Amino acid sequence: MLTDVPGGYGEFLRRYWPAQDDMPKHERLRQAITASIADGFWSPGARLPTESEWAAVTPCSLGTVQRALRSLVDDGLIHRRRGSGTTVASPHTQVAEPWHFLFRTADGGPDDLLPVYTRVIDRRVSRDKGPWSAALEQGRDKVVRLDRIVTIDTAMEIYAVFYALADRHPELIDPPLSALDGANFHEVMAEHHHMPVHHIRQRLRVEMPPAYVTEGCAWPDGALASTVNVTAYSVDTRPIYYQDFFIPPSPYILDLGTRIKS
Repeated sequence: MLTDVPGGYGEFLRRYWPAQDDMPKHERLRQAITASIADGFWSPGARLPTESEWAAVTPCSLGTVQRALRSLVDDGLIHRRRGSGTTVASPHTQVAEPWHFLFRTADGGPDDLLPVYTRVIDRRVSRDKGPWSAALEQGRDKVVRLDRIVTIDTAMEIYAVFYALADRHPELIDPPLSALDGANFHEVMAEHHHMPVHHIRQRLRVEMPPAYVTEGCAWPDGALASTVNVTAYSVDTRPIYYQDFFIPPSPYILDLGTRIKS
């Protein structure tokens, strides 16, 4: 008896099987399952078809199916256990990194996070190139750049610069700037595309901030910036956004969270 599939195997293949004939079959199966999980076709904890079932209903051999499923385990999207089969990972194991601006005072507990306020001060669409280009796989595409002032507890200002591919994200271009004040961009993008952030890569550098940073917010004279760079990725490892946070010296602690391996 085949494992139950919402709408049947034909519906799964129609909606999610990649059309690119030149793509390796293991990658096509991996992308199809990845997209279906992101789309909610499979619920967290749902049991997926067995290896032999995938081999029977797709153009993949048993070895190809096994390779695709191993990749999905590495991606954190599925669990495979002897005796219980293959199941969709729960959302709390899919996002291993924390979100941004988790500041607290030196004597505050882990739950005593300071309030955060954001205001968008500029938006530009261009084909300009820079460090974000490789991270976003920009090519010849346009990017939208959004500059924000992030205020922590009314006492410290951070200058944030956000980049994403313009044609892919009209939800960041069409609204008036005021509509984006206070918005979590990753939530705006996830709601529009039904594709949440799966993981992020964070890097830290210490530098003299650009003039637009020191002129755009309340920056201490001559102070260096601790610049946190974040690149976010979807479940299929496609880059979603790239941003820099220019953080001045302060008495606050930035909580970078704990990386969880499942």
